[in-house]
Amino acid sequence: MKKIAIVGLFLIVGCVLGYFVLQTLLLPPSEISVNNEADTGLDEELSKGVEFIDESTNFIEQKQYEKAREMIENAKESSDILLKRTSHHEDEGKYLNTLINCTDGLVHVIELSDTNDTVGTIGHANKFLVDFSNLKTIGAELTEKHPDIAEKLNIEETMVNLRPIEYDIMDFKEEYKTNKTPPLLPISFEGNSKEFTWKDHLGKKWSFKIKISERRYKKYINLSHEINESEDILKFVTDEDVQVREIAQWFNDTYSDQEDKANCILSFVQECIPSIAEGRDDYFKYPIETIIEGGDCEDKSILFLSILKAEGYDVAFASYPQHWMGGVALKGDLKRVKNPYSGVPIEGGGTYYLCETLDKGFKVGYILEEYKNINPLMLVIPR
Repeated sequence: MKKIAIVGLFLIVGCVLGYFVLQTLLLPPSEISVNNEADTGLDEELSKGVEFIDESTNFIEQKQYEKAREMIENAKESSDILLKRTSHHEDEGKYLNTLINCTDGLVHVIELSDTNDTVGTIGHANKFLVDFSNLKTIGAELTEKHPDIAEKLNIEETMVNLRPIEYDIMDFKEEYKTNKTPPLLPISFEGNSKEFTWKDHLGKKWSFKIKISERRYKKYINLSHEINESEDILKFVTDEDVQVREIAQWFNDTYSDQEDKANCILSFVQECIPSIAEGRDDYFKYPIETIIEGGDCEDKSILFLSILKAEGYDVAFASYPQHWMGGVALKGDLKRVKNPYSGVPIEGGGTYYLCETLDKGFKVGYILEEYKNINPLMLVIPR
């Protein structure tokens, strides 16, 4: 009986396979390939749509708004074709459609901003912020599910280009709300672009880009830089600034180990931010200023501690005569430095390990001999 059952099973499988093989042999080649050709056509339509939006963005930057709108209409035609088809292109079609909405809103925002129509600008700006929030969500999901398609669509590059506009719109709205008068600077793609590349404490190479608008830069230049007592330095730690938090978030993908991540951030500040002797001991900079201009020991320590604090570390300033360092709270012994400086004990456990931000090559817990016998003034930054 077992043999009969096995033979019967093989006969059933053979019949099924034979049916599909026969269908394939009998169908004309044009019908067999029709689905592949349709998918290829949709791929091309998707690529065209993204290219139209790239061209539209370029025209917006050049203030050629009518040409920008023409490109948006072309992109909409591609999007309509994609959205009408139920296929594996559904996610990509949703992304393209949302990108079109963002770009369409952006034309209105920048054009109205150029004509000093502040109320109209803010109305369209609010819509752009909602659309861009949706775009970030859809882009992140698509990147996680289909990283190859995300790369083809240049999703990462698109986010890098649009994020500074998002920040400039937010600053524009805040400035108008605070001053009750139209902002002097229009919303713009222009800004201070920085591209950083460096090797960290373990020799691993990293790189990222950031653009800071002229509005945000001037905002910090115009803030008070006055220092009357040591505690006044705490106001310069702007870990809540959206672009400081953006940098901190980028470091999430470097190391899971707290000591290594702190070292990676330290190497960034040492290697990528120019060390500048300003000749003024009493002048302190905000992190955004230091990113653009460079700075001396206190400025680079402020930037370092702002990023660390945004990452969730407990941090403190270490003040020496004529010198400043950062301190980062870590538990247990350091593993990257032999015979490290003991640091400053924390009540309740742990140690503030000191960090030299001015010179290159110093790891967390390693400082010059001349400072090891001096007790620094520690200014703990509140959580």
